[in-house]
Amino acid sequence: MMRCRFCDTPPAAGERRVPGPAGPICARCVETGLSLVRDGQPRTSRGGTDLERLRAGGEPCEFCDRSDRRTFLGFTRSLPRMRCAQTGAVICDDCLDRSGNLLNQALRHV
Repeated sequence: MMRCRFCDTPPAAGERRVPGPAGPICARCVETGLSLVRDGQPRTSRGGTDLERLRAGGEPCEFCDRSDRRTFLGFTRSLPRMRCAQTGAVICDDCLDRSGNLLNQALRHV
């Protein structure tokens, strides 16, 4: 089983994870990431990795390959992202939202 790209922990029995191109993200990291991109406060994951917020510049999201978003009028805005210092994994706010929705749907159908 693949370790979470952000906390570097193996899955627990029955734990749901969202697949990604370079590896999955666990539910705890999705929850942590949603909080982190909103308040900007660095955090330590359950696996002891350092999680930080990226704004302008930096690596694109490894799930959607974006680092900015286009507004309705065509302007470009930086896309808030979470980065794990140890693994180099990056996920954007939009992909964190989608991941949370996927995990919620999976839990409803258990």
